[in-house]
Amino acid sequence: MIYIAAALTAEARPLITYFKLKRDNKIKKYQIFKNEEITLIITGTGMMQGAIGATYVLSRLNIGEQDIFVNLGVCGAVRDMFQVGDIVLCSKITNNGNGKSFYPDMLFKHKFKEGTLESFFHVVDKSMDSEIKGELVDMEGAGIYEAASLFFSQHQINIIKIVSDHLDSRGITPNKVSQLVENAIFKIKEWLDERKNININDKETFTLKEKEVINKVEKNLRLTESMHYEFIEFMKYHKLKNKSIEDIILKYYNIEIKDKREGKINFERIRKEIIKL
Repeated sequence: MIYIAAALTAEARPLITYFKLKRDNKIKKYQIFKNEEITLIITGTGMMQGAIGATYVLSRLNIGEQDIFVNLGVCGAVRDMFQVGDIVLCSKITNNGNGKSFYPDMLFKHKFKEGTLESFFHVVDKSMDSEIKGELVDMEGAGIYEAASLFFSQHQINIIKIVSDHLDSRGITPNKVSQLVENAIFKIKEWLDERKNININDKETFTLKEKEVINKVEKNLRLTESMHYEFIEFMKYHKLKNKSIEDIILKYYNIEIKDKREGKINFERIRKEIIKL
């Protein structure tokens, strides 16, 4: 099942139409729309509302290990590197209120741009430019991500934003929001179709030789506990594509790392190499 959380009705409406979703009246407090493959949740606007809405609904559903969660919505762009209408897969999500950051697993190939998202409890405009740490801003992403992480593993959660403006929300009407989402639907559906066909949790067993190499490379790179789990997921993902694990990490078998920072740099190289293949 693909679970999509949208804050606004205007964001949800094109998805409801395109995927032919029907209202599910079993849950009364929030609007839920479904078909056999997709469940769409309208959480309401704001970090708190997004978190509460996602938690309330997800706690009443039967979440599976192969399910996918997507927070889809519009955002403001801080930098000119993003244009209105760009689809951005967020690699870092920060809660401006408490400074807490989340790092989704960026395991899967995609044709979107990548960027960092900062979620605020209030509307952000150009007068706050110097205070913003993220490349994109919204009012829900961090709250929804934290709520979703109670029910999904890191690799199952995706925050996808569509740029609506450059810190100037004047003129951003519900119709314009719906049009932006409608224009992006086909590319997002393409990615979802590819993503759902990859079963990251297949009970894939490594050979003894593969385990030896993986363990040695992990030790060499001085991976943290969270990086360890992400590294294992990289390896599973790579093997599920019928690729050789040793071909990609054997070069790190005898590497000498001076500190954790250097280990992190090499870890990121492995991630990027796997995604490109």
